[in-house]
Amino acid sequence: MSTNEQQLAWIARAAVILDSFFRLLGRELMPRSGSPSADAALLYEFPLAVLAHNTADLPLLDWVNCAAAAAFETTPERLLGRPSAATTPADATADRAQLFESIRQSGFTTGYSGTRIGLTGRRFVIEDTTLFSLQDPEGNPAGHAAIIGNIRPETTFCYKTSP
Repeated sequence: MSTNEQQLAWIARAAVILDSFFRLLGRELMPRSGSPSADAALLYEFPLAVLAHNTADLPLLDWVNCAAAAAFETTPERLLGRPSAATTPADATADRAQLFESIRQSGFTTGYSGTRIGLTGRRFVIEDTTLFSLQDPEGNPAGHAAIIGNIRPETTFCYKTSP
C-alpha cells in the first residue's frame, strides 16, 4: 500500500470512528470541520486517548491517536498492528471478554474502568471509558473503538514496618 493509500485509509478509519460514535451515542465526540482529513488530524491530536481495533479473529489495533500512544508508553507507529488483547493484563482477560459481550448486545458502554498494560509493562487504570462498535459506511461491522476519559497509575500499596 502506498503512503497516499495509507493516509486515505487512516482518514477513512477516523471517519468510521467519529460516525459510529455519533450514530450510537447521539452526539459528536468533537466538533466536526466538514473535511474528513481535517477531522482525522483533530482526532489524532484529541486530548483523550482514542484507539480502535479491526474485526480479525485476534483483533489488531488499527487506529490510535497521540494520547493513546502516550498512555501505552510508545509511539502510534509501534502500537498499530498489535493485538488489542495485549493491552489487557492476563488477570483481566475475563473482564475484557465480559465487556465485549456487553458491547455486542447494546453497541456501546460508557463509564467503563479497567486495568491496562503499557508496552513497558507498567500497569495503569483507564476510567470513564466509552467503548463502542464500529460500522463502516455500508453498515458492516468494522471493529470496536475506545475513548478513554481518564488514565491514572494503578494503585500500589506501601506496607510500613515498625521502626
